[in-house]
Amino acid sequence: AKKADAEALGADFAVMTDEAVIGSLGRTFDCILDTVAVHHEINGIISTLKAYTGVLVLIGGIPQPYAMAGFPMIFNGTRVEGSLIGGCALTQEMLDFCHAHKIAPETEIIHAKDAEAALHKLHDSSAGAKRFVIRSETLKEM
Repeated sequence: AKKADAEALGADFAVMTDEAVIGSLGRTFDCILDTVAVHHEINGIISTLKAYTGVLVLIGGIPQPYAMAGFPMIFNGTRVEGSLIGGCALTQEMLDFCHAHKIAPETEIIHAKDAEAALHKLHDSSAGAKRFVIRSETLKEM
């Protein structure tokens, strides 16, 4: 489901746990947004970045440090950056960018009584890229 959602949004998609796939993608990507919320191997991912311009951006954080091979990054000029949420100014910049380029999330407005079911859909990835918004006036019906 996530692959189909990513492709529908125009993203290139690859399974980064398949070493043959990673090997075939060497120096392919300008930027990778890594949103994986658990510890995982990132050296293979870094090897898919274009030399001198490629950037891996780690979104969010995990308590364990990553083991990164420094020399390949130094010789290829790739970078690793990170962000928690970016703060108010960066969030506003992102919202302005999305508005200017007509980028909007896929949302579904739900009744408050349906919040638990929506959380289950998000947890098991059956919601795809969709996000749920609770209609506030339904809260008083609970």
